Amino acid sequence: MKKFFALLLVLTMGLSIFAACGKKTEAPAADPTTEATETTEPEAVIGSSLEILENIWAKYGDDEKFFVMGGNMESAVTDGPGNYDLQYSENLPFNLLIPEAEITNVDQVASMIHGMNANTFTSGVFHLVDGVSAETFAATMNQAIAGNMWMCGFPERQVVVSFPGNYVLIAFGVNDAMTPFFTHLQEAYPEANVLFDEPIA
Repeated sequence: MKKFFALLLVLTMGLSIFAACGKKTEAPAADPTTEATETTEPEAVIGSSLEILENIWAKYGDDEKFFVMGGNMESAVTDGPGNYDLQYSENLPFNLLIPEAEITNVDQVASMIHGMNANTFTSGVFHLVDGVSAETFAATMNQAIAGNMWMCGFPERQVVVSFPGNYVLIAFGVNDAMTPFFTHLQEAYPEANVLFDEPIA
């Protein structure tokens, strides 16, 4: 009987050794701090309202350009965009269709307007003061353009776009002027957020 128990004990120990040898060891979990992280390019910082229009205008070929004026009458720039002097902000509703109540929401403006007829092509870029929503401002501008009473020719298309840094661009005009402008806008700023792109009835 004792021999039987001794044999049973030896067999049990042998089986436990085999079981231990057959155990798989799991690889340690990868340290998340050593995993490769995806690097993304930082967004380009926009320096001013004027910079946006200048970068778009620079994309035009010589055969595409037309006579434009920038800024306002008191500080006009010919053949390119210009800064709008906010000392004369009372003229903004007439020049860029911004409602009077919205003027205090901007601290920087640039414009580029067809030199012969503003309804053929007009664009403006507004930098908004801190706390003003670009989406809300853009919707207001879209309504102002759509509801304008046009004289001396009718624009056919309007576009409202936002940019990083709380900038909003508006543009309206005939399709022949708006199509290349919109193409070059997207070339210069592929990250721009097109909020409205609509025909003008």
